[in-house]
Amino acid sequence: MITGSFQQGATPANAVRILNQQGQAFITSFQSELTKRCRALAKQVQDDINNTVDGGAVAFTKRAIFFNFIQHGNGTRTNQIIVRGQQVAYLRSVLTDDQTMFNKIVPTSSARLTAQGNIASLHTQMGKRYKVVEQNGKKYLIDTSQKKKKRGGRVIGKYEKKKRKIIYDFFNETEQKARLVLNTMRGQFTLRSV
Repeated sequence: MITGSFQQGATPANAVRILNQQGQAFITSFQSELTKRCRALAKQVQDDINNTVDGGAVAFTKRAIFFNFIQHGNGTRTNQIIVRGQQVAYLRSVLTDDQTMFNKIVPTSSARLTAQGNIASLHTQMGKRYKVVEQNGKKYLIDTSQKKKKRGGRVIGKYEKKKRKIIYDFFNETEQKARLVLNTMRGQFTLRSV
């Protein structure tokens, strides 16, 4: 934050001279403070997303929010709070009001689940232990390690079209938090969502 005091007997010409000498330092100080607050805001948004996920967020979701700033040649700076590229496709439907339907594996009661509600070892065992079979136009995920006698227990998931529910309204929540965080800042800046 910029601090200073007015000296007795100083004239407007003194103020002009001080601004000419220290103006760039004031701008740099303001921009640094703004960047520091935006970086803290990005961390707060990531923490809020992590806390709203039932069963806790997986590592992929815990790395979703990214803070970046761009220093322009004219002395201005752009601070960005963004969702990382790989995570944006997956999280778009749970962070915005996206109406897209997903072909999703819905676990059955015989599936072993993680704390987050996902099928355990699905990514590493797909094509090895877990296979996709189609019967009567429907797709099922089966566990090939199960004995054939327990055929009903082999089905651990069904493919269905589902809409994912929103867990965190990214644009509204981030804008409200940004307004609160930047409310005590003095200067000129533009707040926009892209």
